[in-house]
Amino acid sequence: MSGPFVFLHSTHCVQFGPGCLSALPDLAKTEGRKKAAILLDAYFMGGPLQDRLSEILKDFAPVFHAVPQHEPDTNTVEDARAALSQAEADLILAVGGGSTLDTAKAARMLLSNPGPIENIVGAMGMPMIAHDSLFVAVPTTAGTGSEVSESAVIAKTGTDYKMVLRSPNMAARLALLDPELGVTAPPGVTATAGYDAITHAVEAYTSKFATVMTDPFARSAMELLAVSLPIAFEKPDDIEARGNCLIGSMQAGIAFNSAHLGLAHAIAGALGALHHVPHGLANALALPWSMAFNQPVLGEKGEIVAGIFKGATSAAGLSAMRKKVALDIGLDKFVPTDAERDLVAEGAAKSGQIKVNPRLASAAEIRVILEHMRQPTEGLQPNLNL
Repeated sequence: MSGPFVFLHSTHCVQFGPGCLSALPDLAKTEGRKKAAILLDAYFMGGPLQDRLSEILKDFAPVFHAVPQHEPDTNTVEDARAALSQAEADLILAVGGGSTLDTAKAARMLLSNPGPIENIVGAMGMPMIAHDSLFVAVPTTAGTGSEVSESAVIAKTGTDYKMVLRSPNMAARLALLDPELGVTAPPGVTATAGYDAITHAVEAYTSKFATVMTDPFARSAMELLAVSLPIAFEKPDDIEARGNCLIGSMQAGIAFNSAHLGLAHAIAGALGALHHVPHGLANALALPWSMAFNQPVLGEKGEIVAGIFKGATSAAGLSAMRKKVALDIGLDKFVPTDAERDLVAEGAAKSGQIKVNPRLASAAEIRVILEHMRQPTEGLQPNLNL
């Protein structure tokens, strides 16, 4: 019999399929919606995707707002909130990568919870006042799983502080997964987003909070991503591979929404906050080494992860995967000094993700891991004596 667990999933509907973006008008009409506001990744503004959205939603008087491509911060969220407030829309779409989706989730909550964003930070799982718009998330990358999670991470502009917002009312009511939208993503974006999804799946699967509800999602995500990410990286127009990556990313998002993450995300969070290392890349830097650290306690799950990624150990398989998608990079490129690495270790050790990692890690142990991360692994077994 399974032990006690809590499983959270707030997205009401996930629709998948090539071209499923075209289903939006019927879905909106069924809900009685009249006016659309689209928060669109700035990468797509003025391009074919914006034109397509304008045509698809022409009966809903669409208004567009460009969301900057950098990781979301309080200025970005406030600009998006102001645009949504002015639009007075009852249909809100977020179309883009994880930064766009997180920005939209936070900005929409500020419409029904007015005031500084700090007022709703820390309400982990506590109900924020819901907004009555229909919120639809349309990811264009397969990485964050933000389309099915009920949280957002927002940096406080001008500081190293990142705020976590979480509420079931933040989640999209509908997630549309259209693999055709990913074919124009540069290979580097495909790689970093995909490795972020792999990290979500692996850490959710090995988390202390993993359950019989989260494990099937995490395991399926790993299996899909292990096969399809290298294909999508090499062949951007392979719709089947793109679709499998989207499904894997979504499943990983469902898994970590309840199981949480682990040491790699603790390190990645500190790298992002202190050195602005893009999140997916930061996870790629950390995950093979964090799994080498976890290896003594992984047991059967470690063997399963190793088998999925075709390595002698989970760390070896994830190291090989990192090399396949051109992410085998050393930490020195981003954090070149001992003093800076000391601060990253201290920051990572304060993360709540450490508590759910399968093996507790001290700041001193994280500092040793960071020392090993300085050089690429060449796709081989990361050797760590801790």
